[in-house]
Amino acid sequence: MKRYAQTYAPPRGAVAARAALLTLALAAACGLSAQAHAQAQSKVGAQVGANAEARTAVNDARGAREDARAAQDAAQAAAAARDGGAASEHGAATAAATAYQARQSSIDAQAAAHRAVSAAQEAQAAQTAAQTGANPVAAAAEAGQAAAAARDASAAAADASLRAQAAAEATSQATVAPPPPPPAPAPAAPVSVVPVQPQVTFTSGPSNSVVGDYRIDFAAMDANRDGSISRSEARGNATLTAEFRAVDANNDGRLSRQELAGWTR
Repeated sequence: MKRYAQTYAPPRGAVAARAALLTLALAAACGLSAQAHAQAQSKVGAQVGANAEARTAVNDARGAREDARAAQDAAQAAAAARDGGAASEHGAATAAATAYQARQSSIDAQAAAHRAVSAAQEAQAAQTAAQTGANPVAAAAEAGQAAAAARDASAAAADASLRAQAAAEATSQATVAPPPPPPAPAPAAPVSVVPVQPQVTFTSGPSNSVVGDYRIDFAAMDANRDGSISRSEARGNATLTAEFRAVDANNDGRLSRQELAGWTR
């Protein structure tokens, strides 16, 4: 008598449950794989971005340092031109002012270059954190902020350098410029000319004559009784007034009796 082997057939419900579990497991595995892939891509992108921002910041810092050196050279040239003297006081004053501007601009450029270098160092530190840290996305964002600060500082250094160079050029021109022309004189007031009438003196004889046939009352003419006749006292006698200088032998402006002795008869 033959025996037939018996086979076990699971219930249909159990097969369906196993299939459902397998489907869920596959779906979960696929979801985890997609998430991991997305995270990996995000990490790589953050690292690449951080590298680029760090390189940009370093380049900006390098440019800022070059601009600061140019500003410093301009300030030194301006000081040398100022100390060399100017052609005029106005030029010397202008050179002093522009040399001061060049020096201040050089100081501004140095400060901006220092800020750019500090920002570049922060960008490099963020780059390292993006490569090795647990949160590369946040580190990449910090690198971007530091790169922006370096870019702004580099622009400030370039602007200050241009101002320093312009001030140095102005200093050089001020030392060689001729002095400004003096102001135009005010118009002269009109001068009225009054014609002078010639003075005519009539004498009874030559101007140097001291001998005449003249008579005077000495005592009556000597009004102040000082023993001499002044010009004012002699005005009563036109002839004596005309020859007063010739009779006044000692030129003291007074006529004594002795001086008149040879004039009267």
